[in-house]
Amino acid sequence: MSKAIDYDCPKTWGLFKEGKTKGVFQLESNLGRSWSKKVSPCSMEELSALIALIRPGCLKAISNGKSMTQHYVDRKHGIDEVEYLHESLESILGNTYGVLVYQEQSMMIAQQIAGFNLQEADILRKAIGKKKAGLMATVKKSFIEGAENKGIVNPEEAAEIFSWIEKSSRYAFNKSHSVAYAMNSYTSAWYKANHVKEFFLAYFYHAIDKQDPHQEIYELVSEAKLFDLQLKTPNINTHYPKFHEYKNGIMFGVKDIKSLTGKTGDKVICAIKELKEECGKEISEISWVEILLGLSQKISSTAFKALASVGFFRGFGGSITRNRAIYEYEIFRGLSKGETNWVIENYPRKKWKNLVDCFVDLAPAKKNGGGTSRVDRSQAVQNEIHFLQNPPYDMDDDPSWVIAQEVKFLGCPISLSKIESSDTSSANTTCKEIVDGKKGKGLCVAGNVNRVSNYKVKKGESKGKNMSFLTIEDETCSLDSVVVFPKTREKYQYVLYEGNNLIFCGSVSQKDDSFIVDKIYEI
Repeated sequence: MSKAIDYDCPKTWGLFKEGKTKGVFQLESNLGRSWSKKVSPCSMEELSALIALIRPGCLKAISNGKSMTQHYVDRKHGIDEVEYLHESLESILGNTYGVLVYQEQSMMIAQQIAGFNLQEADILRKAIGKKKAGLMATVKKSFIEGAENKGIVNPEEAAEIFSWIEKSSRYAFNKSHSVAYAMNSYTSAWYKANHVKEFFLAYFYHAIDKQDPHQEIYELVSEAKLFDLQLKTPNINTHYPKFHEYKNGIMFGVKDIKSLTGKTGDKVICAIKELKEECGKEISEISWVEILLGLSQKISSTAFKALASVGFFRGFGGSITRNRAIYEYEIFRGLSKGETNWVIENYPRKKWKNLVDCFVDLAPAKKNGGGTSRVDRSQAVQNEIHFLQNPPYDMDDDPSWVIAQEVKFLGCPISLSKIESSDTSSANTTCKEIVDGKKGKGLCVAGNVNRVSNYKVKKGESKGKNMSFLTIEDETCSLDSVVVFPKTREKYQYVLYEGNNLIFCGSVSQKDDSFIVDKIYEI
């Protein structure tokens, strides 16, 4: 780890400019990520301003049809010229492009324009923050009178400036607060940019304590893909309790499986350790038959199936698919208690390579030296052998089934994205390419609909009609700025539901980088 944080780190400032701020203090929300991209801060001064600009004061203060936040963005990037209500305010508002961002700026304007002392300026700040009508009227009168006496502006200009201060300063931050927050924001972003694996590992641990941990983890998994971080489902060869580092990525732990979060997970880990001790070998040296025989006696059916469903036993080679692990477990559990005991007792001597060999020895009647005691049971075991050699369904793991199991037990797909099980040949771009700044028209991206939010338009030609905001996901990452306007939504509303795989065609907005959908095709 680096000894000191570099406050001029291009990679760190790049995260802010690209809006890759999931997990970054104060900027992890959709709102924070969106405005971080728009503001594109490149200094602590601008990062501090960004923290204050996404507060209700600046977002809700409208002037000439734009919020003060948007004015800051447009002026910073040279879209609009910097303007001041009065030239005397340039010395106070110069660093924020003529936009009133901080409470301290309100107080300084009151001193500059109306001759307020520090106590009077602080009363102005409190009056605006607490929205006390009577006090505001008194302060406004004092402001206009003070301005008239000082003579920098006339009473009409003073009233306009006061109204602007009142509107902009509601729910505003003080600068010291913003700077402190900005320091924390930069620190977390620096670690994310320079120590990717460590950052995400810490955040995965943090996510467990969230109100909706699995949704949080879902979003983190998508974010991790933007950083080419490999994520793995739990594996018997490591069997750590919780998230842990694994080669070039992060692996889920046993207790990150939904049904194994508490004492059941502890029991699974203890059972694996006991099996290692009994066999006198590392897990990598233990055969699949040993695992099957050993764990079936130590953990519940629910626990075993949960482990198998997330690929816990994949360390035994491609032949032991998730389906096969569950299938063979069920067949072994179909033995009688006496038969089970016979198999377990005889394994050290027989060392069967697979379950079929085991059942072949078990099948003959006892008089012939086998494990079963009755002819009818011998036939039953023969039937099980037939099913082992000729399973009634495909033992390969269907991608859609794998995805469904990982969503069920881990909260999100890890091994595959939902879209990977579909034909996406007609798509010409990916979610990651759009997130990374790809522009233009005629873009088509294949994605699984992760989230749908409908919004009723309140004005304009489409007043009263619904539009949709979507989050879609492909194998590269998720895209949470997909917009379907009313006319398009009317055509395709019946396919816009969570879990559906679709191809979205449209263009990236020059205004806010959102993906505007024109056409939708079912996959």
